Amino acid sequence: MTPVSERVLFSGDYHHLDGVTGSYRRHLRDLAADLATAYPRASVVEIGSNHGVLLTELAARGLDVLGVDPNGFGAAPVIREFFGAETARRLSPVDIVAAVNTLAYVGDPADFLSGVRAILREDGLFVSESHYLPDLLETLQYDFFYHEHPRYYSLTALEAAFAPHGLEVFRVERIPTRGGSLRVHAGFAGKYAVDSSVAALREFEKPLRLNEEAVYRKFAARVADHRDRLRGLLAEVTRDGSRVAAATSPARATTLLTYCGLGPADLEFVSEVNPRKIGRLSPGAHLPVVAQDRLCGPDQPEYALLLSWHIADELISLLRADGFRGRFIVPLPEPRVVDG
Repeated sequence: MTPVSERVLFSGDYHHLDGVTGSYRRHLRDLAADLATAYPRASVVEIGSNHGVLLTELAARGLDVLGVDPNGFGAAPVIREFFGAETARRLSPVDIVAAVNTLAYVGDPADFLSGVRAILREDGLFVSESHYLPDLLETLQYDFFYHEHPRYYSLTALEAAFAPHGLEVFRVERIPTRGGSLRVHAGFAGKYAVDSSVAALREFEKPLRLNEEAVYRKFAARVADHRDRLRGLLAEVTRDGSRVAAATSPARATTLLTYCGLGPADLEFVSEVNPRKIGRLSPGAHLPVVAQDRLCGPDQPEYALLLSWHIADELISLLRADGFRGRFIVPLPEPRVVDG
């Protein structure tokens, strides 16, 4: 199957805003603080800067910043185009290149990394965060397989991608964002002492057999079983006439709803806080996307299906504060009802 070109996906009115979620804003603020402490007065290019949350935090700490994003906007300066070797030729060398939740979306990683190499100073840092493949498999995150993501990364895969461009991973961190991600710090080979975290994660990945087909066949069987259990749970909670709506409309929800065959017969609507999504229909399922007030208002349903289940605790707290009185259905990794 041919993936959809990134120039189709990310040109025009792109709806994702990475600063809508409070926990993710805090995550970017903490990353900015770490980088500013370790590299004060550094120059930074962020690739895939979105609406500039990380860049704004870095600029507030005295760093010189520039974003590259075909849909980028915000207070920080941004070049509105796709990043690659051609774009890099027009940029000055910088101390830090950041790609936070970007590599999974790139259509041509070799061209992307050629561009990183071209603008990175000899002693520069490339910091990247990607959804971590072992976490995706362990917690059954099949909803993260969707059109924007042509690839999924382990440390082994990242090192293989970086090496032809002279980049060496010298430190890694497993972080909780998006249900489990990996932050890698890389520089030109031999420029940084390689931290013990790198060897430790290589050893962790070896027995996982991530290059063997049997691992993914087992994953597929677990996914099929999950679909049956989620549909069964929804049938059980609505048997007495109770109503269910969905809360939040992340891109990953399209896979979950479509694969599980969930639509208007199962869910009344999807609530959202992102103004770019409200008033539209969810892809495939064609559920109306409405303001969160409807979920939390006087005619609220008895259950809310949390489509951004990877931040369930945060969502439950926010929805309770906004007045939702019902119960919550957390679909993954195990379908369950919680009271919050």
